[in-house]
Amino acid sequence: MSTVESPTPLPHDMLPVTLPVTVQQYAELVDQGLFENSSGQIELINGRIVQMNPQGPQHSDPIDLLGEWSAEQSNRRYRIRIEKPIVLPNSSSTPEPDIAWVTRKSYAVRHPGPEDIVLLIEASVTSITFDLGEKCDVYASAGVPEYWQINVPRRELRVHRNPVNGIFRTITTHPQNDSIAPLCLPTATLQIAHLFPPT
Repeated sequence: MSTVESPTPLPHDMLPVTLPVTVQQYAELVDQGLFENSSGQIELINGRIVQMNPQGPQHSDPIDLLGEWSAEQSNRRYRIRIEKPIVLPNSSSTPEPDIAWVTRKSYAVRHPGPEDIVLLIEASVTSITFDLGEKCDVYASAGVPEYWQINVPRRELRVHRNPVNGIFRTITTHPQNDSIAPLCLPTATLQIAHLFPPT
């Protein structure tokens, strides 16, 4: 009677590994049209290609309202980019935040980098854990000065400021009856309730 021997485990240094994608490699894949037929947003986060869930109306409506508010309040002091890429080389990331306030100049040759960004905003419905976890860490490690995360189901806005050593040191949570203004433009007041339909 023959016996089946258990396979010998591979040495640790011979185990298969997942190789991260660099910002440059990801840009080349985009230029080749690799993601043209994909549904939902595609982002590079910490060297991984991540496909986000397509937006429902509960998600897209506050983004529209944020875009309008940003354009009106910034009054051309900053460029307002809606779901467009930014490049954060230190973490091999090319996210596409819902709203980005960036320095007013041309980005025809390259996407905005950390030195160009003054405010990022994400509206979250199904991606709350991701936006408050890994994506928040990516923004903090890049030194983004201010990041707003809007929890749509809970009708609240969390403000992240003062990034130090890859961590936002100041975090505050605001209910829908509050108002908030970005550090880069204190006169630009957002009434948080404006983002949500009446209850």
